[in-house]
Amino acid sequence: MESNNWRLREGYPAVDWLTVANLSVMAVQDQAKGWDLDTWNRRGDEGGLFGPDLLAWIELLSRPLDVGRSGTWVNGRHRAALIAVSGALHIAVADPQSWRSDWD
Repeated sequence: MESNNWRLREGYPAVDWLTVANLSVMAVQDQAKGWDLDTWNRRGDEGGLFGPDLLAWIELLSRPLDVGRSGTWVNGRHRAALIAVSGALHIAVADPQSWRSDWD
């Protein structure tokens, strides 16, 4: 199931993108680098996320919103559109200079 389809198709769970976005900003303000998947997952859980919201949260680390050096989307364009519609003003995105997942 792709998160960018969750609000677009009947029967898919809705994600509270505003809450996910706000929590991501708080998380990276507390710790800008060095997140692993378990710690990120725990932060979302402690922030009250569960179900589809927690899955979308985890995806921010495993498949981050990524704007390339040239300013074009690399990953997350559809999720970013849903986040914008939610009213979120800020969200954590990958640093195009340094982001590499631990599993690459």
